[in-house]
Amino acid sequence: DALGTVQRQREPQTVFVCGRSGDGKTTLVEHFLTPFRKDQRLVVMSGRCYDRESVPFKALDALIDALGSYLRVLPGEDAALLMPDDIGVLAQMFPVLQRVDVVAKAADRRLTALDDEQIRQRAFRALRSLLSRISRRSLVVWFIDDLQWGDADSAQALFEVLRPPESPAVLFLGTYRSDETEGSAFLTMWQELQTKHDV
Repeated sequence: DALGTVQRQREPQTVFVCGRSGDGKTTLVEHFLTPFRKDQRLVVMSGRCYDRESVPFKALDALIDALGSYLRVLPGEDAALLMPDDIGVLAQMFPVLQRVDVVAKAADRRLTALDDEQIRQRAFRALRSLLSRISRRSLVVWFIDDLQWGDADSAQALFEVLRPPESPAVLFLGTYRSDETEGSAFLTMWQELQTKHDV
């Protein structure tokens, strides 16, 4: 139903699947995604959070890896048409994107006059723009497994990228362990942002 809504309304939808460890959350989502991984009309990007991993934006980091892989297999001309103005700012925050030829060739912008928050906002706007351009060609499905181990920064970034108006047409799927929600930085921040913007 959520995927159908994205297709009809061209607006993002978020679906979280929760349950205790071993209940089959990941298997269920992967069963749903399997036919779409072969569908040229959809782009499926997936990743997971790890309990002991300590990297910035660790929930988003895996999706950026998948995004880079997607861009690398596109013809160079097609990938170049997707590039937002601030792709260099996004690549500074996520250096893995510099493995994409068209990103690596992007003009080196001087960011010394910007503070960390300004760089973050410009990077997220670039990601939002990039996803919007991709989703005009193909619907995008983002899947993150084990969100209970995600960080607050990732929740803020994803919320910013997917918020209306003019949001990219993305189905955002996530799984998390229902018995490990307490103290989850990602889930706590996501709930706070939803509550704040629903008021």
